[in-house]
Amino acid sequence: MSRPFRRASRAAIALIALTVVASSLASCAAAQDTDGGTAQQASGAYPVEVQHAYGETEIASKPERIVTLGWYSQDVVAALGEVPVGVEDFSWGNVDAYLPWFADRVDDLGGELPEIIEFTDAGEYDFEQILALAPDVILANHSGISETDYKRLSEIAPTIAFATSTWASDREDLTLTIGTVLDKEDEAQKLLDDADAAIAAAAEAHPEFRGVVFSYGWFLGEGETSLGLYLPRDPRVPLIEQLGFTGSPDVADLSGTTKEFYADVSLEKLGDIDSQFHIGWANTTDDVEHTISDPLVSRWAPIAAGSYYFFTDQRLAWATTAPSVLSIPSTIDDVADALADALPASN
Repeated sequence: MSRPFRRASRAAIALIALTVVASSLASCAAAQDTDGGTAQQASGAYPVEVQHAYGETEIASKPERIVTLGWYSQDVVAALGEVPVGVEDFSWGNVDAYLPWFADRVDDLGGELPEIIEFTDAGEYDFEQILALAPDVILANHSGISETDYKRLSEIAPTIAFATSTWASDREDLTLTIGTVLDKEDEAQKLLDDADAAIAAAAEAHPEFRGVVFSYGWFLGEGETSLGLYLPRDPRVPLIEQLGFTGSPDVADLSGTTKEFYADVSLEKLGDIDSQFHIGWANTTDDVEHTISDPLVSRWAPIAAGSYYFFTDQRLAWATTAPSVLSIPSTIDDVADALADALPASN
């Protein structure tokens, strides 16, 4: 597929026959967040209640068997010392089914790599497989699950969806929410502090990034007449901003035009997007060549000036796509060096 890191909404599936045990809600003190859901917990004890786009989910006791869907959540779970029993497949481009930092962490924990959640021929989650894993909780904090998916998953186990937008989350809020669900809030905060310190060190090492206006998007697929650019609510954008770059105001202005994590910009209007340095995602160097050689894209200011970088190394592409407390310490220097090498001295 030409679109990086996008999955179409899955069609409704046949209802899985399950007996749902209703549990009573307990009054709890609220700890509000904006993009990771609202987690509520009474003095570190269960039950935990998390608000998200599809309602509110209660976690009655500490989860032991965890399934993660989408990207990002599996890293946080592993960083907090737990090994999920099921995760999604990450084998796009030149990475394996498991992201390298996740696999290394599981090995450090002495655990077994989790089962890969499969998809049906119709592109739907294999709900029967998830059911067989007998999860205590399903974490889909950074995902594109539909409301139908959520309802079906909730019949298997308490499920936490994204807070507001599909495939968009805030690193701090997501990490703290999962930390609360696992009763490891202090550990979660320490992981966040360490990740921020690593980013700050990389930014200090590259003062040339400061103030450079950037855009981040994907490659131009065959026959496409628009270029997808990631919006500020996508985790890629704030990560690059933390390195010292400045997000394009013109891209930010597109945030109100869609509920997605990206905006499609017509190639005819690409010149209206102010960007001094364009970052792209691509499967191969052929994808890059096809994109930058397009007559309209080639005239866009950053491309015309040779001021661009495309992540064809999927390890680094994933490191910026889902910049987690687990991935950042092991990749941020490589990401920063790659961008620095591509940034023209004139910027």
